[in-house]
Amino acid sequence: MICSLEAWKYIYSLIFVLNLGVVCQTTFRYTDTPRFLDTGQGYNVTVHRGQKAELACKVENIGPKEVGVAVAWVKKPNPFPIAIDTEIFDPAMKNIRINHERHSHNSQSWNLVIEHAQPSDSGVYECQVTSKTPLSFDINLHVLDSPLILEPSIDIVDVKDNKIVNLYDPLTLTCNSTGSRGPPDAIDWFFEGNLVTNRDQHWKGRILITKRVHEEHPFSLLSDLVISRTEMGDQGRYICRSTTYTDPTSSMPTISAEVMILNTKKTQRRRDDVSKLEQKERFVENSGPRVGSEILTFFMFVIAGLIQLENG
Repeated sequence: MICSLEAWKYIYSLIFVLNLGVVCQTTFRYTDTPRFLDTGQGYNVTVHRGQKAELACKVENIGPKEVGVAVAWVKKPNPFPIAIDTEIFDPAMKNIRINHERHSHNSQSWNLVIEHAQPSDSGVYECQVTSKTPLSFDINLHVLDSPLILEPSIDIVDVKDNKIVNLYDPLTLTCNSTGSRGPPDAIDWFFEGNLVTNRDQHWKGRILITKRVHEEHPFSLLSDLVISRTEMGDQGRYICRSTTYTDPTSSMPTISAEVMILNTKKTQRRRDDVSKLEQKERFVENSGPRVGSEILTFFMFVIAGLIQLENG
C-alpha cells in the first residue's frame, strides 16, 4: 500500500510540475485566467442510496489542451486525485466517470458522476484546476441510507386526449411509467380491452413493442407501441398499464388515449368525384350555346341547298 501511495504521489507531482512548466514557458500567449462558473447546484448535494450523484464543476478560460491546464477531482482528506480531466486514476472507485461537456470556446464542464451512489461515497469532493494559480472548490456529497420512494405515475407521451393519424400511415405511442422504488418490470398495451400482441391476427406482422429504461430518470420505464401500417380497425381506445413483480403492494396506475384514423383515400376520391362532376357541368354549360349555334347553321345550309335545287 505504501508503494502504491508513493507511486500516486510521484504521478500526481509529475503531472502538476509538467503542467506548471508549460504554463510558465516564455512562449505562452494564453493570458486569460481560469475561473469557476456558477453551476446553480450549490456546494451541498444530497441523494438517496442507489441514485446517480453528479457533482458539477464548470470552468471558464481553461485554454487549449496544449496550455497544460488540467481539471482534477479529489476526495478529501486523500490528497491524490481520483480523476484528471476524463481519466479515472482510482481503480477502487469503479462506479465513477467524468462527464465532460464544452459549452463554448472558453467554457467547459468536468462533472464527477457517481452511479448508484452508496453511503460510503459520502464526503467532501474537491474540484481542482492546476493552472499557474491553482484553483479549487469543495462540494459536500451526502448519500442517504434509504432508497428514493416516488409516487407511481404513468403517461402517454405527447398525447393529451386523442391521437389523429391518416389511414395506412405508421403510428407510434410511447408510454412513460415511473415506479415508487425503481422502474416498473413491464408495460402492457391494450386495445379496446384486449391485450395487444403479435399473436393476434389483427396485429400480426404490423406491430412492434419495445421497452427501455429512461436514460435521465432511472425510475422510469418507456415502452413504444409501433404500428407500421394503420387500418380503419385500429381506431379506438388504447390503454397503457405498467406492472411490478418486486413490490406486489405497489398499485401501478393506467392511462388511455383515443386514436382516430382519417380515411384520406376515401376523402380524396370524394373530392375527385366532385371535381369531375363540376368539370362535366361546366363543360355542358360552356358547350350548350355553341352546340345550338352549330345545329342552326347546319339547318340553314340544308335549307339553302334545297332552295337551289328547286330553282334549278
